[in-house]
Amino acid sequence: MSKRKSMVRKQLYIESGQNMALRELAGKHGVSEGQIVREAITEYLTVGTQPQEIDLSAWEEERLFMLSRQNLTQGDNKSEGQRTWRRGELYDL
Repeated sequence: MSKRKSMVRKQLYIESGQNMALRELAGKHGVSEGQIVREAITEYLTVGTQPQEIDLSAWEEERLFMLSRQNLTQGDNKSEGQRTWRRGELYDL
């Protein structure tokens, strides 16, 4: 015999779009809306407590990309990394 976990009644407000999505998802999987909400809470609490791994290679890619963009503007001897336009030139007058 399995012991059933005790439940606590909660009342909360959700947006109408969330309500429609919740109803649709529950129907699709053949479970109650409450079950979907309980599983979502469990997932949220589990993911929130686990340390997130940082992908340093992604940061390195971004750094290299920014350097390449910087080199494009600095490669133009006229500008030496400085912009060659004025703010007013951006607007149709």
